[in-house]
Amino acid sequence: MTLSLRTRTVITFLFTTALTLSAKPQAPPPNTAEWENEALKLRLFYPSDLIKSDAAQIMQDGHVTLFGISGASDPKLAEATNCLRPVLLLEAPRDSAATATILLAELDVDCLTPDQQNKATNLLSDMAEIVNKVPGMKSNAQPATYTIGWQKVHMAAAQGQPQGQPQTPNSSPSQLYTMGLSTNWNSHLLVWYFSSNSVDTLNRITKTTVRFGRDQAAPLYPLTIGNATP
Repeated sequence: MTLSLRTRTVITFLFTTALTLSAKPQAPPPNTAEWENEALKLRLFYPSDLIKSDAAQIMQDGHVTLFGISGASDPKLAEATNCLRPVLLLEAPRDSAATATILLAELDVDCLTPDQQNKATNLLSDMAEIVNKVPGMKSNAQPATYTIGWQKVHMAAAQGQPQGQPQTPNSSPSQLYTMGLSTNWNSHLLVWYFSSNSVDTLNRITKTTVRFGRDQAAPLYPLTIGNATP
């Protein structure tokens, strides 16, 4: 069947328009800043009051010091985070009313043992649930799996007073709210760790939106975590 010139022109116009719309950059949500990593084909829109910090500062003796806890304080936590490589670190200014931290890290598959490599994707839930294994922390939400668009994400959340953090004289550990999210994206095993001493702030920073490739941007965690303190 031969299409008429008019029909071919309309089809070409619609196809070109569709390509233009799909390639059009997505405007960032209000009061957010944008971070993009071309190698990961990943874009984040995070609260603009957070400051991008040097992710290398959270490394100590080759280990991620998750939530300020060093490997010397908790060898088990150091072992669990041994193969994590920080990609992005966002923090609230020091004079903020509440603390806030977002850490994006990648699981280095080459660092894993052969047995772990065979189960690398299964490690994703373990990476998210590290927040439940920090001494002094307790799960405050059932670990779950959900999707962002077509992307499968693992979630775990905890609260408590983490043991092993450096303390100043006459100070006591403050209540901390944390969340771990992990996913296998574009052959990269990624994990986000959120923390704050305010549950409201935690809920705000977990609404950081993510854009995987050309997908629409969506909140990393769309629901609200409540204060589970008895």
